[in-house]
Amino acid sequence: MSRKTARPSAEPKPKSIQTKEALKRLADLASKPVAPDRIRREVEGMVKIWLDGAGDERRIELRDKLEEMGGELGEGVEAATEALGDLDNEDLAGKRHATAALHALRAAKDALVQARTSL
Repeated sequence: MSRKTARPSAEPKPKSIQTKEALKRLADLASKPVAPDRIRREVEGMVKIWLDGAGDERRIELRDKLEEMGGELGEGVEAATEALGDLDNEDLAGKRHATAALHALRAAKDALVQARTSL
């Protein structure tokens, strides 16, 4: 009988950085809208998953992706600010919703900038 030799287990491959899906998730959360702390935790969780088992090359890639995502969220913040300004003053519920969504988007953008800076 032959004995199988034990192979060292392969290191798990880091989860790929799916920026489009991440941005969609953040936009969905902001449109609900959720509290800024909640969306900040979501960003931190995404970054943690992407960094799991990452080497230096992965950190560089992630830094670039976070910069791109921050730019796209910045555009979203500008659009949300414009949309808020376009609402009628009498539409209090709409203004409350738009303001909360704007705060959530700003929190997501700030969390991305902070994550990028910490890499």
